[in-house]
Amino acid sequence: MSGWGEAPLVLDLKGVASWDSLAVGAVLSTAKRVMTNGGRFVVAGAPADLLAHFRRIGLERVFQCRETVGQAVEELRSDR
Repeated sequence: MSGWGEAPLVLDLKGVASWDSLAVGAVLSTAKRVMTNGGRFVVAGAPADLLAHFRRIGLERVFQCRETVGQAVEELRSDR
């Protein structure tokens, strides 16, 4: 699929009330696609239980997590 390029992507999960393995798989698949094409992928605002799950399964090594979208965007801008 074209259009993914090297652009960074911030996924805002603020307000997510529930999740399952399919949702986690979709996040991982998107992260891989973005990073394979040279982009950066950051998750923002994920609830504490989802962050704990990401840590348990090792996803904190795959992509970064930030508390807010603003923090994620600021970090991506500073990396340019």
